[in-house]
Amino acid sequence: MHAPFLIALLSLALSGPSGAQRTYLSATLEPTTKGKASFYKESAGKVGDNFLGKIYTMDGKLKAEGQYADAELNVPNGTFTFFHPNGKKESIGEYRMGLKAGVWQRYDQWGLALAEKVYDTRPIENLVYTYAPTMPSYPGGQKELVRYIRKQVGDEPFQNGDATASFVVERDGALTDVKVKAPDENSAKAIEEALAESPKWQVGKKDGVPVRVSVTVPIK
Repeated sequence: MHAPFLIALLSLALSGPSGAQRTYLSATLEPTTKGKASFYKESAGKVGDNFLGKIYTMDGKLKAEGQYADAELNVPNGTFTFFHPNGKKESIGEYRMGLKAGVWQRYDQWGLALAEKVYDTRPIENLVYTYAPTMPSYPGGQKELVRYIRKQVGDEPFQNGDATASFVVERDGALTDVKVKAPDENSAKAIEEALAESPKWQVGKKDGVPVRVSVTVPIK
């Protein structure tokens, strides 16, 4: 056997079933180091706007496969299937931006149906965080935000002093519940309207999943 061909075979064997780059996961499917890993995750292409991912045990047995909203495979979003160690289907259902949603079908290790489990994401989806591990931000940062507002409203609203704005950054980056404290009512209204029409923000995230975050910013 030629050396180049042998090297190629070894490379494929070491990179796992799909030959893709691995992300190592703990027993609870959280990112971890290789030395502490119980599973690993690999990309498996795309379906529509979603990205496909597969999760394997460290000895190469399929643990789960499903769809993600992002190429990094951090946010499950779409149909997911989990498997028992013997390869039988364990459960199948839908994720909605990182949260289990709707009816999940479940099976025992022999393939017999178990009681369905229903997940309601509405209470969690409506939560508004005051802090998230990844906080929302305006594209380009605070200076770009002020520059945008001055371009929209001019200099007049700033002549009598600074303003403070509070709002909720939604999971899609839009702003809602915008309120502005300014030296006069006309200035506050002008800044509120500018913020309500601002470009989409970079969203806040918790455990890699977009969440609603309440933000207060000074506008100097």
